[in-house]
Amino acid sequence: MSRDSMERISLGSETYLNFVENDRYKTNYISFYFVTPLTKENASYNSLLSRVLTRGCEKYPTQLALNCALDGAFDAELDSDTAKVGEWHALCLSLCTLEDAYAFPGETATGKGLDILEEVLRRPYLPQGVFDGEYVKSEKKRNLDDLASIINNKARYARSRMFEHMCRLEPYSISSMGVKSVLRAITPESLTAYYRRLLETARIEIFFVGRFDRSATAEKVKGMLAGLKRSPAPLPQPSIRTKARSVREVTEKMDITQANLVMGFRTGTSVYDEDARAMSVYNAVLGGSLTSKLFCVLREKMSLCYSVSSSPDAMKGVMLIYAGIAPENRDVSVKEALNQMDEIRRGNVTDEEMESAKGALIHAMRGLGDNPAVLAEWYLPRVLADRIVTPEEIIRDVQKIQKEDVVRVSEKITLDTIYTLTAKEAET
Repeated sequence: MSRDSMERISLGSETYLNFVENDRYKTNYISFYFVTPLTKENASYNSLLSRVLTRGCEKYPTQLALNCALDGAFDAELDSDTAKVGEWHALCLSLCTLEDAYAFPGETATGKGLDILEEVLRRPYLPQGVFDGEYVKSEKKRNLDDLASIINNKARYARSRMFEHMCRLEPYSISSMGVKSVLRAITPESLTAYYRRLLETARIEIFFVGRFDRSATAEKVKGMLAGLKRSPAPLPQPSIRTKARSVREVTEKMDITQANLVMGFRTGTSVYDEDARAMSVYNAVLGGSLTSKLFCVLREKMSLCYSVSSSPDAMKGVMLIYAGIAPENRDVSVKEALNQMDEIRRGNVTDEEMESAKGALIHAMRGLGDNPAVLAEWYLPRVLADRIVTPEEIIRDVQKIQKEDVVRVSEKITLDTIYTLTAKEAET
């Protein structure tokens, strides 16, 4: 197989193996994604469970014991996290191991690492039959602290608040880290019940990035999941609103000096559409690169903002424009951002802008393989949406996009929400 090629194998019961062959590393990367509908409960339980699982297991009940075992498996690295994929939510357990070719003769680094991953996943530390109370308590505090700390990053906070308003009646508004009220109510007993239900009902997507013996690996994974009474339901289709009904404006004030402007749009184009690639090029022309219209005009030419960019989410069919601005520049920044979008609608895109935009996308695609975790995360939404392509295939598609394709997708975009996080008025 060629570099970054992919092979997908169904193991039945909504469980899939994805082999992404890549010869750039001396390590192998494995990730187990447990995918559920995005709800307040699932996001909260997944977030806390991902933290508690890696505190210890039956065989290695403490973090120290677990880390020692990983050190003995050629310094393998075990990690856990959660991800929001459109209106689905995923708990991820991942493992990075030395490639077997570089292990001691007769030993398999990947096999040793997978043995530990199996212990963590299938035989967690359950004293008295439930998760350890102290582990749950301490990880819940960390989870709640992380949620509370979002406000310290004003750009991130502004983006999340914009989507809370724009998608207030849609699952997409829910944070990947969960909801405070749900997290506070979780007990060791309820977390244990959720863990067992997750193994039985979640869709499982397993990625192996590197070089593997596919047959042996498939048998190993089957053994890791043996005994599970799987009864998964197909994931619900995401709700994609193609057009904004009206424009909502929201302003929030804090003791800050720099304002954060976030404009939310319904793009009318999603991962399921033929225009998905043209939308990517449109975004690069508008604000997705250092040669984009927003960057060159609002920041460099007009000095309206400290930073500015646009970013779409094809899984949901939305796009945001973010700008860090002086509070007094808010109205003119909104006006000029919309003007630059109108410029594209009118076809005022130069050949140089098109080539720069496509070049930025192609560079990003070629860089995906530099990090196996990023590569697996990039493939995840595509396998979930049943729109599987390789980075090389996307590069070929991007090279074919013409200006008229960019203009066409631009005509479907509608403004939904303008959110501003700005300074309080000075007291007199």
